[in-house]
Amino acid sequence: MSEKERILDPDLLEALKQVKYPGFDADIVAMGLVLEARVEDGKAVVLMRPVAAPAKVREDLEDAIAAQIGSLPGVRELELNMPEPPQPKAQQKQGPRPIPGVKAIVPVASGKGGVGKSTVSVNLALALAEMGLKVGLLDLDLYGPSIPIMLGLQGAQPSQGRDNKIAPVEARGLKVLSIGFLIGADRALIWRGPLVMKAVRQLLHEADWGELDALILDLPPGTGDVQITMTQETPITGAVVVTTPQDVALADAIRAVDMFKQVNAKVLGIVENMSYFICPDCGGRHEIFGHGSVEPLSQKLGVPFLGELPLDPDVPKLADHGQAAVQAAGSAEAYRQIAVKVARMLGLIGQDK
Repeated sequence: MSEKERILDPDLLEALKQVKYPGFDADIVAMGLVLEARVEDGKAVVLMRPVAAPAKVREDLEDAIAAQIGSLPGVRELELNMPEPPQPKAQQKQGPRPIPGVKAIVPVASGKGGVGKSTVSVNLALALAEMGLKVGLLDLDLYGPSIPIMLGLQGAQPSQGRDNKIAPVEARGLKVLSIGFLIGADRALIWRGPLVMKAVRQLLHEADWGELDALILDLPPGTGDVQITMTQETPITGAVVVTTPQDVALADAIRAVDMFKQVNAKVLGIVENMSYFICPDCGGRHEIFGHGSVEPLSQKLGVPFLGELPLDPDVPKLADHGQAAVQAAGSAEAYRQIAVKVARMLGLIGQDK
């Protein structure tokens, strides 16, 4: 689309006129930096000219634009494209960077929502900590951060760590960080594209994680901006994919495994969640969503099968009250067995434990 054909929505332009370029009295519209501003089905799309500026200036601009657009009625999302000028090869980014002091980075992923991925993330982290390991838990589900609720940390505020970095909240033997600590509980995020990339980068590399044996990453469902940015920002030691026995969930699990394979990241294995239900009255086992399809799928995909987790009605009740299954529910041992397998694969404990 040529510049003449680009759309400039009057309401968006008016909002963008309130954004001053850092250090100048002129706004970004008057400076000719806005190439396009349009709204499509509640999503505002803003295209800027390439901006050659220090990272702090770019971040301030992104934040100011997001604040102005986010206040407009009817706008639910923002896609902000503010490209950087081409860099000489010598100055181009070097690819994924390790997180100093962190031995293993373990994302927990799912192809679809509702399969218990965050529950597995929390209980895996706690079970590893029970073994005496130093563990961090990073909630990268930017659009639906649930870790603060599941650990009873609503309202917690990270402090300032070393080198002006964010110090994670320490609770139950874990170092925990979530976007939910940094925004209001009732505030919907409208970040897309570059804003998501910035948030993921900051949570990974601008946090004072200290010395950790493992950092568990709770990812949002799917294979979108957060997942792509994560693989670009830091090397993955091994991923855990969570699914249920239903066919629709299995199809999405295949995509999740494929995503990690495409970026040459190791998959530690697949967890079958909600595998069966034990009736509290009769003690009978019921396979509500089917059973036995995930282990053959793991073999077909060439990744380990980490085990089965029951459909335990106590687990969501505990999570709603900030308690974890591995510390209270009858299914605690099933979570611990999976954690032991993961720890062995990461070389964090011996094969005899």
